[in-house]
Amino acid sequence: MSALRYVLTRYQDSILSFSLDMNTNRFESVSFTDVHPDSIAIGDIFVAKVVNVTMHMNAAFIDYRPGEKGYLPLKTPHPPVLLNRTYDGVLRSGDELLVQLEKEAVRSKEPVFTTNLSLAGKYCVVTNENASRNQNARSVSKKCSKEIKPLLADAIPDTISYGVIVRTGAAALLAQPQKEDALQPLTDECLRLTAQMDKLLQESMHRTCYSRVHKPLPAYLAYLLDADIARYRQLITDDALLYQELAGFAADYMPALSGSISLYGDDTYPLQKLYSVQTRLEELLSPKVWLKSGAYLVIEKTEALYVIDVNSGKNISKKNAAQYFYNINMEAAAECMRQIRLRNLSGIILIDFINMEDSRLETQLLQELRALAGQDSVQTDIVDMTPLGLVEITRSKKKKALTEQLREQSIKI
Repeated sequence: MSALRYVLTRYQDSILSFSLDMNTNRFESVSFTDVHPDSIAIGDIFVAKVVNVTMHMNAAFIDYRPGEKGYLPLKTPHPPVLLNRTYDGVLRSGDELLVQLEKEAVRSKEPVFTTNLSLAGKYCVVTNENASRNQNARSVSKKCSKEIKPLLADAIPDTISYGVIVRTGAAALLAQPQKEDALQPLTDECLRLTAQMDKLLQESMHRTCYSRVHKPLPAYLAYLLDADIARYRQLITDDALLYQELAGFAADYMPALSGSISLYGDDTYPLQKLYSVQTRLEELLSPKVWLKSGAYLVIEKTEALYVIDVNSGKNISKKNAAQYFYNINMEAAAECMRQIRLRNLSGIILIDFINMEDSRLETQLLQELRALAGQDSVQTDIVDMTPLGLVEITRSKKKKALTEQLREQSIKI
C-alpha cells in the first residue's frame, strides 16, 4: 500500500499542493490555488442580480460582481432564494438572489452558477433544499455499498429540515472497531453544517448585491476532505501560516492527522528542491511521457478534445508481438489515467492504443481502463473503442486543467 506525503508550499503568487507517493516517488495529485483576495472558486456564494432571462435557453444571465456576468440554468428544480421579493415561480430581470459557483469560466464561456446552495463537510453535504417537501432531498453516495447505506442514512438527525447528502468518506466510520457511536461524527457534522446554513440564509437577507456571503475551504484543504486519510503518512509545509492553517483544519475535520503535520525548516536545502518540484512540473507540462518499458505517450490538446497517442518507442520486439503490444497498452492505460488525473484533463479524451488485432485483449484493456476510471474522484466514463481502435473517454470538469491554472495565475514554470 502506498504511503503518501501531502505537501503545501508557496510557488510564485500561488499555493502549490501535491501528494507524493513515497514508495514510487511520483506525484499522485497536483494543484495550484489562486490566493488573490478577488479570486473566486467553486463553492463561493454571492448575492447576485438577474440581468436577463432567456426563455429559449431556459437560463438567466446574472451579475455576481459589478460588470462580471455568470450563467444560471433554470432547469433546476430548486427554487431560488430571492432577497428583494417573494418567489412566485418566475425569475425576472432585476431580481436579487443567492447563487453558488458550480463551474469555473472556460475560455469564452461565463462561469456557471446554481440556486441549489450547499455546504460541504468531510462526511456529508447540506443543501438548502426543503427536506419536508422533497423525499429525495436526503441521499447516500452511490459509491457506498447497499449494506451500509441504511446505516448511514439513519445517522442523519430527523430534526434537520435541509437536504443532506452523505459522502463516500462516511463509510470509513463503519470500518473502525465497532462501537455504538461510530457514526456520531457524521451526525455532529450534519448539525454543524445545518447551523451554518441557517446563519448563512439569515445573514444574507441583510447583504447587498454582489456581496460574497460564503467562501468554502481553499482547494488545497478541500482536497483532503475527499482523500483516503489512511494512506497519508505526513502533511508538510515550509510556510508558517500554512502550517497554522493545516493545524486548524486537522483539529476541526481530521483530528487523527494532527500529529502528522510538520513544518519544514531547513533553509540550506529548500523544500521545493528536496522534492524536485521544478523538474516534476516540467514533466507534467511536457507533451511526451516516457514509460518504464521504453514506450511513450504523446498528449496533445485540440480545440474540441484531448488526444493521447501510445507509441512503442525504443523497445521493439518481434517475438510474441501480440503479448508485447498488450503489455505496453496495459502499462500505458495506467499512465494515461494517471496523467489525465494529474493534468486534470476533462471533456472528450481519445486514446490511440497500439493495435492488438485481438478482440479479447481489447476487452481486457477496456476492463482495466474502467477499473482505473472508478478510482478517480472525478466522474470518468470509458465509453467504448471505435472501429479505428480509439478509446473514447469523457471526464467531468470540476476545475480548470493544470495548464489553464498556470496561464490564468500567470505562473511560469
